[in-house]
This record gives sequence, structure tokens and C-alpha cells, in this order.
Amino acid sequence: MRPATDADEAAWQAFVGDRAGGNVLQSWGWGVLKTGEGWRAHRWIAGGGPPRDWRAVCQVLSRPLVAGWRYGYAPRGPALADPGDADAAAAILEAAARGLRHVRGVRLTCDPEWPADAPETLSVVARCRLHPLAFDVQHRQTWLVDLPGDDGALLSRLPAGARRNVRLAERAGVVVEAQSGPDAVSMFHPLYQETVARERYTGRPERYLRELVAALGATIFVARLRREPVAAAIALTLGPRCCYLFGGTRAAAGAARPGYALHFAIMRWGIAAGCTVYDLWGVPRRFDPTNPAHGYATFKTRWGGRLAAHSGLLEVPLRGPLDPALRQLERLALRRRPLLS
Repeated sequence: MRPATDADEAAWQAFVGDRAGGNVLQSWGWGVLKTGEGWRAHRWIAGGGPPRDWRAVCQVLSRPLVAGWRYGYAPRGPALADPGDADAAAAILEAAARGLRHVRGVRLTCDPEWPADAPETLSVVARCRLHPLAFDVQHRQTWLVDLPGDDGALLSRLPAGARRNVRLAERAGVVVEAQSGPDAVSMFHPLYQETVARERYTGRPERYLRELVAALGATIFVARLRREPVAAAIALTLGPRCCYLFGGTRAAAGAARPGYALHFAIMRWGIAAGCTVYDLWGVPRRFDPTNPAHGYATFKTRWGGRLAAHSGLLEVPLRGPLDPALRQLERLALRRRPLLS
């Protein structure tokens, strides 16, 4: 067990990409991004010797609370080579807790990509003495579409409705191109803002999206109709996973189905990069028409695929007898905050 150094960056990326299934929020670049937002990244490695012997990694982000105390959060961590490796999970979480105590950490939470209610997950949660929390930071469910080995088979494997809309977009003249760089973010952001306002969810400023694209090496896809941008998305590939992160669509162009052309192009791009799954990145726990997330969540299910449920936010033992009291204080502080339902 040891802390990671800058010399481990490439091996860390290879681990979270290939051996941990493409865990974006445990990637080195995610820590770089959040460091620019006022967090501090702490990274630990379980497994001695060369990277092929690593069993787990854990990236904890910490930020100041009050009077020098810090809050720690391991987004989608720890990342395990074997999801059922309770020994590695327990060891690396203890190392993370010990390291956070050294910088006056008062709380440590995590929301790993462990399958909810699976026997190996329950075993690891019990072994590590993790306490489930009511509030989530990330959605505990996501929507995954399995990708075929070549893009020639992709269209035929889609549900009939998605296949029809992809063809409608093609006949309408929608063209999709991949771009990168600051100009691409400037083109993306107005479409994104329009969608945020229409769907009534919280958006991100353009500055943040610029930093995200740079830190993660993400790509921006732009769908054009008669040369005008009508839909756009930010996506990336990591190991076997192609991930959709943010998107926006112009409502006036809806009849041309640009969103379908956009996601179809991203999936083809993911296949070309060797990805085997398309992660549409987060759906609510309940599909409720009154929920602002209902529209985009329903759109994600129209591509076929399957629901993947994770364990949700968990508290890592950190301060012994103080943990329950701190948990209650947090519940009181967040009592008016809506759940990621």
C-alpha cells in the first residue's frame, strides 16, 4: 500500500481504463480537473511491484470545511481489479482514511462502481464497515448500451424506434463532426444552456467545460443542419467504455432528430476506439414524468441497453465514535436538499 506519485500517472490511467472497466471519475485527469475547482487530490495504490500486480486504486478528493477541517470524497472509488476483492478494498480504504486523518479530515464518503445488491458488493461493504447514506453525489444508476464489434452491425441492433430516427436524421441532412479545442466548447455551450433551461436542471459554466475537455481529453461532437449547429455532446473513451458526459439540442430542430444522429455517431466512434459499451451517464432512481430528469432519462432508454445500478453513497469509518454524530449533523444540514431520485 502506498501513495501514488506523478510518475504513476500513465499506469494509473491504464489501471482505471483497462482493469477497472473505464472508471472516469477515478481517472487521473478527473483529479486534475477538480483540483482546479478547489479540491485536493489524494491517491493510493494497493498492490506492490509493477502495475500488473496492482489490485486497487483510490482517488480521494478533499476540500476545506471549517477551522482547518476537511471533507473527503472518493468519486466512484475505490476502483478494484476484482470487484469482489474485499481484502484490497478494505486495505485501500483504510489507507485513504488514515491519509485523510493526517490532513484533518472529518468525513470520508465514496460511491464505488460496485453492482448494487450483488453478493460480492454486500461482502465488501460489510468487511469495510461502510454505512449507506441517504443522499447521493452521483446518480447511483446509469444506462449502458452494449456495442457490437464493428459499426456495420450497430444500426441493425438498435431498437426499431431509434433506428427509424437515425434514418430520419440522415434524410433530413443532419451531419455530425468531431471537434476539439476551445472553439468547440464555445460552439457547444449555447446549445447546452438552451437544454439546461428547457429541462430545468443545473448546468455548468463554459469555463468548467473547457477545463473538463482539457483534463480528460474529451471530444465534442456537433450535429449540423444546413450548416447550423443544432445538437452537440461531450464524450470520451476510457478502456472498454465510451462515455457521454454533457449534451444540448436546439428544440426548433427536433423534427430532424439531430440527437439521434449525434449519439449514433458517438457510438460508431466508440466502436472504432475498441469500446464495448456506451455509458449514457446517469438516470434517476425512478422514472417519474414530474421529475425534470425524466425527458433525458427516457431518451437514453430508447437506444435499448440495460440499467446498471451502483451501491450509492457510503460513509467510510474515519473518526470512530464521532462518525454517527457527524452523520446526523450532515443529515440536518442537507434536510432541504432534494434527493437524486
